[in-house]
Amino acid sequence: MPNVLIQGRIAAQHAPRLRDEMDDGWRIDVWDPREHAVEAFAPLAREADAIIGGGIPTETWPETPRLKLFQIPWTGYDFCSPERMPAGVPVCNCFEHETAIAEYVLLAMLEWCIGLRHMDRRFRAKGWAGRGPGEARQHEEVRGATVGVVGYGHIGHEVAVRAKAFGMCAIGVRRRAQETPPELDWLGTTEDLDRLLGESDFVLIACDLNDATRGMIDEGRLACMKPTGVLINIARGAIVDESALFEALKEKRIGGAVIDVWYNYKRPDAPEPWPANAPFQDLDNVILSAHESGWTEAQIQRRWRFVAENLRRMADGKPLENTVFVGTLPTG
Repeated sequence: MPNVLIQGRIAAQHAPRLRDEMDDGWRIDVWDPREHAVEAFAPLAREADAIIGGGIPTETWPETPRLKLFQIPWTGYDFCSPERMPAGVPVCNCFEHETAIAEYVLLAMLEWCIGLRHMDRRFRAKGWAGRGPGEARQHEEVRGATVGVVGYGHIGHEVAVRAKAFGMCAIGVRRRAQETPPELDWLGTTEDLDRLLGESDFVLIACDLNDATRGMIDEGRLACMKPTGVLINIARGAIVDESALFEALKEKRIGGAVIDVWYNYKRPDAPEPWPANAPFQDLDNVILSAHESGWTEAQIQRRWRFVAENLRRMADGKPLENTVFVGTLPTG
């Protein structure tokens, strides 16, 4: 009987979903920091053929002689690296968030141009305010605008397809050169980043956080944007230099920002940190959300179905999906 350990605050809550996906031939254990002591993790890990979750609760890896898969039930893996994961163990992630985030991005661009929230607020307070339908305030259209995707991949593709349906132009950059797909007007590499920033009405940050991208969008890069350009970050906060972004917004050197990912998150020594170190909430040219762009019930269901299928692949000796690297850390 294969043993699976679901561990960590985020993954543990979804254990019932995995049990629904697997048959009775699987043993599924749960280590939840809200219910279990740290000392309970090592004995469970020792018996696990697969571990599902994020960073482990111990400073070093316990013995895991049976471990054949470390499955991350989301996309980001910046908490780990080959040198920090058990030798020979594949580390896999999963996507399935592309649809939800793409819809959020389209909503953000439409709302920026149309301002429905402002219309609603004015109408609630003042009604017609002396104007007839033909005298209403004008708003903008997304048609003809350009969205530039920094880190063109799964999310970028879904955004570009939807943007094209609205009559927008879509461009992108990624680390490696690739033929331009039909949904893009052009696709370059990171060497073309400044060009993308200068051409885009909306700049979508959708790349991984790593040593090369940390702080990549700095003061100089923000200066490459149009003065009316809007930055949308659904990737990781640290890709964009926080102070540089705040000052550019405060001084109206760029048009605005839609920010869903942040600089401070919950951790044991800071259970309720403020998301940012700068007062973005005081600015009038931002739309803010709490890392919610990808969270839909349908997305969560898709992810756990993917996790279940990867477990079956492991058990059947088939190639795993979405392997991001194989661990190299020797363990006892």
